[in-house]
Amino acid sequence: MEALISPRGLIADLITPLKPDGSIDGKGLERILDRVAPFAQAVFLSSPHTGEGKNLSSDQRSELLEKALAVISGRIPILIWITRDTEDDTSNTILDLKKVLAGKKEDSLVFLVDTPLFYHSNRGLPAYYKNICSMVDHPFILHNDPELIRGLDRPFKRNNIRTGILKELIAIDNIAGLIFLGPLDRAYNYQKACRRRTHFRIYDGDETSFLAHPSTSGVVSTGATLAPGAWQRMVQSSLQLTGEGDEGHLRQIWKLDQYLRNLKDAYQKMPAAVIKEVLSDNGIIETPASTFPAEDTEKQKEQIKELMAIFGD
Repeated sequence: MEALISPRGLIADLITPLKPDGSIDGKGLERILDRVAPFAQAVFLSSPHTGEGKNLSSDQRSELLEKALAVISGRIPILIWITRDTEDDTSNTILDLKKVLAGKKEDSLVFLVDTPLFYHSNRGLPAYYKNICSMVDHPFILHNDPELIRGLDRPFKRNNIRTGILKELIAIDNIAGLIFLGPLDRAYNYQKACRRRTHFRIYDGDETSFLAHPSTSGVVSTGATLAPGAWQRMVQSSLQLTGEGDEGHLRQIWKLDQYLRNLKDAYQKMPAAVIKEVLSDNGIIETPASTFPAEDTEKQKEQIKELMAIFGD
């Protein structure tokens, strides 16, 4: 299969709007997508933290993808997290999503995002991916998140994909990119390991890391749900997709940086819950229903609403 090129720029990591019965709030999802899509190069569904993917069933992910495809209608690519607790459950989720994608008239490009160390050790990963890549025609994006793995009760020795293993994985054409969280030195080693794949994308999975040391591929941003226009301008400037501008432009970028950092400070401990409260208050989603334990988010919610009001979002 010819290597597929994943998008470059802003990947909006979306919350999953839920009704109290656990079904997907379709109208809320439509309003979120219509708000974000004009500014992003792709959207990321059911991510493990912001999208509550760790707690979503295969049926919920299928419903989420089906509704998103209908709204996006080919405008931008969709990323969706497929990872489950075991190899078998992950494979079953891939097959369920394949059914959703089969025969769809919408021509959106869909990337399947997988965190392999969630259920598999480094050993044997290349052979494993050759197998699961043969199950579907859609490309995969790897997800490396050591903190996510560290919090699991797993017998595996490593929390990161080994650099040598990554070198083998990028030889598989159907693997198009990597969402990276971790230290800069490992990011640098990963970049070197992937040099022979010219268009292989390594995205910053942490917004703060991107603001400080932007990658050349782009960022997966939780805050883009709240401030898609601001994040678009920051990413365009960081990737030099627009002219450098004059001193006034630099002052604007500095203000953007402070705004986006302040937003993150307010939602970072409970991104899904806090952002849902803000969106619910603004009438974008039906309810702030969440699969995560309920905590008091009033202070953070009000901070975000004040910041957004000042900035015009």
